[in-house]
Amino acid sequence: DSSSKSPLPDSVVEKLKAWNRLDWEIYTHFNRTFWERIERDIGRERLRREVRALRRRRAELARACLQGTGSVAPKDIKDSSLRPLQHGGARILGYNLKQGLHRELERTCRRLVMPELQY
Repeated sequence: DSSSKSPLPDSVVEKLKAWNRLDWEIYTHFNRTFWERIERDIGRERLRREVRALRRRRAELARACLQGTGSVAPKDIKDSSLRPLQHGGARILGYNLKQGLHRELERTCRRLVMPELQY
């Protein structure tokens, strides 16, 4: 939930960059090699098509599975087994599934929205 986000002071940002310098270098290396591989093996246009197809499928599943238009506050999650653990200052959102889904679809939908600890 964006209400629990707050900007970091520049001094903290600089410290984090210094502390994570090696992580950033590793990320940069693998990000570069990932895009080189995409170019070589499938091309960016095919990747764009596949991303569009994935987004369409995600939207279809959201329409089929979710009650309402998306995520809800923890207090508004009706099924307690789908309520994410709340820890610290961050507020973790969750989902409500539509009622009356066919068994297989309900099983698929539940797996897609289940918080990591319950999963």
